Formats: sequence, structure tokens, C-alpha cells
Amino acid sequence: MVLRGESHPAHKLTEEQVKAIRQLWSIGHRNMKVLAQNNKVSPANIRRIVRNETWTHLLVGEFNQYQ
Repeated sequence: MVLRGESHPAHKLTEEQVKAIRQLWSIGHRNMKVLAQNNKVSPANIRRIVRNETWTHLLVGEFNQYQ
């Protein structure tokens, strides 16, 4: 069993935060540093989220929404 998202013991974000980050990115908020500071994670973490490299399990049925 693979632990993903909030079920992983080392998670720093909630599913709602990830969805909000992707939503902000899709409407044009392009400052990763500000998104990172607001969510208390690194800019690299934000970059991986908006590139759909992490939290991919949230993309099922929503894939085109964040492209």
C-alpha cells in the first residue's frame, strides 16, 4: 500500500491547500515564493505541485482543470 497525500505521515499540506495552489496557478498567480510562504513549504514543493509531479492522485477526473 502506497501512502499518498494526507495519509502520508510526513505530509505538510492538505488536499484543499493543494487544490487551492493549483487553482491560483491556473488563474495566473505565478509567484511561487509567495505561494510557498503562504503554505509554509518550499518553492520547490510548489513547483512540483503545479507541474503535477506530486499529489497526482488528486488529478483523477480533474486533469484538464490544471493544465
